[in-house]
Amino acid sequence: MGDAAPAPSDNQDESRTTVLSPGTVESRNYASNDGTSQKISSEIRAFIAGTDGNGAALGLRSEFRTFFTITMFITRLPSPSWIDLHPGFLMRGMGYFPIAGSVLGGMIAIVLDSMDVSFGLPTAVASALAIGFGLYVTGCFHEDGLADSADGLGGGWSKTQVLKIMTDSRVGTFGCAALSLFLFVKLQLLGSLGRSHWELGGFQNERFSSGAGPAILVAQMLSRLSAPYLIRTRDYIAEVGPKSPFYAFMIEAKHLVSWSRVSFATAYCFIISSMLYGPVFTAFLIISVLALAHLAGNKGDYLLGGVMGDFLGGTICICEILVLMLIVSKDAIVETYRVAMGAVPGEDFFNPVQHMIALYSEDRLRPLFHLIFLLATVKIWCTCVGPPDMYYSGDEKDEKDNEEKED
Repeated sequence: MGDAAPAPSDNQDESRTTVLSPGTVESRNYASNDGTSQKISSEIRAFIAGTDGNGAALGLRSEFRTFFTITMFITRLPSPSWIDLHPGFLMRGMGYFPIAGSVLGGMIAIVLDSMDVSFGLPTAVASALAIGFGLYVTGCFHEDGLADSADGLGGGWSKTQVLKIMTDSRVGTFGCAALSLFLFVKLQLLGSLGRSHWELGGFQNERFSSGAGPAILVAQMLSRLSAPYLIRTRDYIAEVGPKSPFYAFMIEAKHLVSWSRVSFATAYCFIISSMLYGPVFTAFLIISVLALAHLAGNKGDYLLGGVMGDFLGGTICICEILVLMLIVSKDAIVETYRVAMGAVPGEDFFNPVQHMIALYSEDRLRPLFHLIFLLATVKIWCTCVGPPDMYYSGDEKDEKDNEEKED
């Protein structure tokens, strides 16, 4: 029989943030000596079936509890007294992440518009105040994940080092740089969009919303679509550090984030965003966010073996910047596409060299060719000249050192 699950510390009652009994969350990640984790699987199955005594059976009250668990988790806003931060309801509520994001985005947009219109402040200043309001309401929740992820991925030379750095509560150079760049770019993008103009008839006519207010609402909403997608499609890795006992239940969390909940989140994003920007551009935004989330998931699999809380938060921040960039550059992207299509000669359609020359001769397309050439050159150089994969070699060295110590 395996050893007993670790006992809670004596001062745990003073620092608990959930009404769950001490030791309940810790025991969820306990595995037997043979490497199995049947206890986790059976508990999750009981939670899904609603037979574990937590009231998790599907129903209106359960869904309300799920939603308010999400708002409690990602904001400072209080929830009803009967809501606790149960990890099962939290993971099931990932499908509500975009809804919570739209509520948060709407609050930030109200602050922004009031500062811009009612008080006559410049849009850049109003955007700065609105961003500060959002940081306060969320407690810099996702921004903390961005900083930790930047420190780990930028400073770690092996998977072990990356995880160790990411779970360190201190912020390093990479984290400070990433957080500063994120806030600066976000402020500049919102400031460049100008005063808000709200139109809710995107489905019915060609009059779409514009300005900073609608953009921040859609960006807050769509960026959080990446979280349920990544949790559903990737493994959630075990965390170490001060948050590890709570996140232990997340290891098999993909069973709680069903495809139906991911589809619900996507449909909600499509409906709300289409009302502001129309269905065509909305589809482009959603595809872009999911594509970036997929690439981030691949990077997480490669570097970490999956995803974790800080990595999800960092991905949300990057997706938010992506959405704002696409909204700002929408007209420029359309014009670039029009120029590219017009530059391709109708005759000699199957001559790729002639096509490349024609495209490169366009002033609007030439910098894009330079960017593609730069990225391709750097990739080829690093592949051909660079050393072997340092992440794998680093972990192999750590494993070899541990084996030598055991011997």
